[in-house]
Amino acid sequence: MSKASVTRPERVLFVHAHPDDETLSSGGTIATLLELGAEVTVLTATRGERGEMLTERLAPLAGDAQRVAAHRESEIDAALAALGGPAHLWLGGRGARPTDLPERRYVDSGMQWGPDGRATAADDAPVDSLTAADLGEVVDDVRAAIRSTGADAVVSYADDGGYGHPDHVRVHHAARYAARAEEVAFSMIVAPDTGDADVTVDVLPVRAKVRAAVEQYRSQVTVDPVDPADPTPLSWVMPHGVREHAPAVEAFRHDADPQPPAPQTYAEMSGQGKVAAVAVALVLGLVTGGLGTVTHQQTVGAAAFPIGMVITTLLVVGLTVGIRLLYRSRAMVAAIGIGILVATQVLVSVGGQGSPLVLANAAGYVWTFAPAVIAALVLAWPDLSGLRSRTAPGRE
Repeated sequence: MSKASVTRPERVLFVHAHPDDETLSSGGTIATLLELGAEVTVLTATRGERGEMLTERLAPLAGDAQRVAAHRESEIDAALAALGGPAHLWLGGRGARPTDLPERRYVDSGMQWGPDGRATAADDAPVDSLTAADLGEVVDDVRAAIRSTGADAVVSYADDGGYGHPDHVRVHHAARYAARAEEVAFSMIVAPDTGDADVTVDVLPVRAKVRAAVEQYRSQVTVDPVDPADPTPLSWVMPHGVREHAPAVEAFRHDADPQPPAPQTYAEMSGQGKVAAVAVALVLGLVTGGLGTVTHQQTVGAAAFPIGMVITTLLVVGLTVGIRLLYRSRAMVAAIGIGILVATQVLVSVGGQGSPLVLANAAGYVWTFAPAVIAALVLAWPDLSGLRSRTAPGRE
């Protein structure tokens, strides 16, 4: 799992979505690695701004993103100290952001409980939320954290995010892509009883540290009292009323796939992939603009049906709408529109004022204005892919 040499301790980067995730899902392993002398860093993507405030004292903070964030920052500081003091980074901040980019802050995307009892995306995620961010940018930030910490291994959630939270799922993909790009091992947190773990860690010896850490998250969980007769069990009640028990072992599965899944949308592409995609879209626009300029005046039959105008307009509609739906990319649609306009203007300029290519008739006017209007409409429609049915709020 590690490429660390004998001259220095292993360096492990844990990538989590919100404060408390690091403790509830991997706190025992973090504490164990620190006791063994490893250099551990916890990278947290958001400050859990949309989390619930469970206690009567903290209830007034609910809904105030800045105050909630400040409180949860204090909670994670105390929890990490209880685990043994791993280093800590915020995604998009110093040490977890390419040095040529200004620092940024990713905001909690929120969630809601689905009918199957698992978390699903909220229908009101902020525009600066983690799930609304470009995946390539998130990956680059995780890569920066890997480089700044010298990590030999990266640990994060499985591909379902553990229980479906959209921020957890986004962190999984970002951490996995980043680990592959930086050529370091990537391991996923799995339930100990699934039978697919490659590594298990006995966390009972550090149970007192984990309990102390969980108790710092009073805004998120209610920890059951210690049983004097047997202090080993550790359990807590979640905001939605479910009681969870800390396992005796924490389990991890190594990423054995040769490569992560190929990007399916523009947002999932790397920086170079996005440049290439926009370039291809521009070329498609140039070709479409050239063909449309040459053929849009064509007619058929005695009634002079404007077959050229119809086909070229449908071609523009199909190309722009298809790209927007397939890649969910406004940048690629804009490149197509620019390519069409450039090709048209170049061909008209070559023909001069008397150019027969774009005449002052219905077909000429349609070809002159329709591509720009179509591209503008396709650019304007909202991305509806993240909408889900509204249900009750849940834990962040």
